Amino acid sequence: MFTQGLLQKASVLSLGALLWGSVAYAADTGGFSNTSGGDNYSATTVSSLSQLRAAFNAGSHHIIIRGTIYGGAQLTTLTFANTNWNNTTIEGAPGGQAVLENIQLKFDGEQLSSGTNIENIKVSNITFHGNIRDLQNLPTQVHGSSNNVGINYEGVSLRRISNALITHCTFYDTSDDLMSVALSSDYVTISYNHFYFTHDWTYMSPDPVWNWVGSYTDLAGERLAMVIGANSSDSYIGTGRLHVTVHHNWFGPYMRGRPLFRGWVHVYSNYFDNHPAVTGSRTGSDGHSYPVAQYEAIQINSGSVVVSEDNYFYYTNNSNTISQDSSGYSYRFYERNNIYNNTTGNSATGSSFGNAVSYSYTPTAAASVPNYVQSNAGPQ
Repeated sequence: MFTQGLLQKASVLSLGALLWGSVAYAADTGGFSNTSGGDNYSATTVSSLSQLRAAFNAGSHHIIIRGTIYGGAQLTTLTFANTNWNNTTIEGAPGGQAVLENIQLKFDGEQLSSGTNIENIKVSNITFHGNIRDLQNLPTQVHGSSNNVGINYEGVSLRRISNALITHCTFYDTSDDLMSVALSSDYVTISYNHFYFTHDWTYMSPDPVWNWVGSYTDLAGERLAMVIGANSSDSYIGTGRLHVTVHHNWFGPYMRGRPLFRGWVHVYSNYFDNHPAVTGSRTGSDGHSYPVAQYEAIQINSGSVVVSEDNYFYYTNNSNTISQDSSGYSYRFYERNNIYNNTTGNSATGSSFGNAVSYSYTPTAAASVPNYVQSNAGPQ
């Protein structure tokens, strides 16, 4: 499952060819990324927050997480912010018991000079999750203010990163998206991960109301899996970047929505699992009622090219949603061989894509996806 071939970044084709014809960017067995990260560096094994901070401060390029490490009631973010972090692996020890609780790994090259990204990043075999009680105990959080501890809290954030592999991880109960790929990141593979929220998160009480992006909404409603591309300008068509492969992941249960795609995204053999369905409403800390619902599985947004095949959608609502946030950027949606089982609402239908993807990959037939993905996604 971890085997990846050698990455071969072929020359970028014209925009017309990318939208309508063949795409050939990599020759590997899973997608764009075939990173080994810092696997070849001597490993530092850590089992406490102080040890993790020490390894980070020492610039260790290969960190192994053993057991559960708690980031504290105010949350901990480790920010990898320059090219000294090229070729880095953060992984869990074998056995699947490595956990980072209230800890975000933020790979963030946005302060680097234009055209420079942090490169060759691998994160694997770790469970990331937030602590519900800690988040509930925070005061009202407002983006851009001094009270913003949980506003941008995810498990893994990739910003201005090239050649990254996020594999065999579990992400649940974080206050923003569970993970993100943004700011002209490129050649990323996201494979064999489990993204979900718990029943306790979905129906939490009290349900704090925070201000993420200029308006207030309830914390329990922030059950969002993933975003690829921050806005219409940070999109595939806007930048020529954000080439991402998403395969053999398990999305759900208790997901409100997403992944949201603004990149060139090949999404295949994933299990979108919305069973049991969530319904009803809950009362936020402001006294207002907020719906408990699922809005979409895949969201195809401005500036994206989405190629979807051999995915299994189970009880999802509005499974494929077109949601343009700017009329200045078009989108393209291809699909084939997907299975929609007991789905509801309205779902967009993709075009036949022929040879739209020409790197080497092996999809699992959609009918076999639920059992195969549930057995193989997450830490091992």
